[in-house]
Amino acid sequence: MKERQDPAELRVAIVFLRAVRGWDKAELAAAAGVSKGTISRYENGDAPPSPRIFRRIVEAVGVPPTTMERLFAVIRSARAAVLRPASAWPAPAVEGADSVAAQVADEVFDIVRSAASLILKGIEEEYSSREEADEELPLESLER
Repeated sequence: MKERQDPAELRVAIVFLRAVRGWDKAELAAAAGVSKGTISRYENGDAPPSPRIFRRIVEAVGVPPTTMERLFAVIRSARAAVLRPASAWPAPAVEGADSVAAQVADEVFDIVRSAASLILKGIEEEYSSREEADEELPLESLER
């Protein structure tokens, strides 16, 4: 993940990361070790996170850095498409933009849902294996 990102891209990424987990701002803040107000400032675009804090947020959510690079590419692409003047689009594309946007949103949702499912499945498996390992410890090892 490159160290300096566009503040608007960081804002969208933080909202996205929180949504992937289904967390509210307080839950993301607690997981990343920052205040809820700090997350609000980042999401509102009042201030961008430092690279160190952003890494903590990404780590708290459990998304690999390579996935974040892909996410930033999608964000840049979407922003470029939205910021492109309507006159630059061919007429049929402008007329069907809502339909295309809905189809793209459905596809992105499916991809994100699959990715989130895989991430959460890995985390659940790790926790359940830890819990099983803890259950197998003899009582005297817990008393030390």
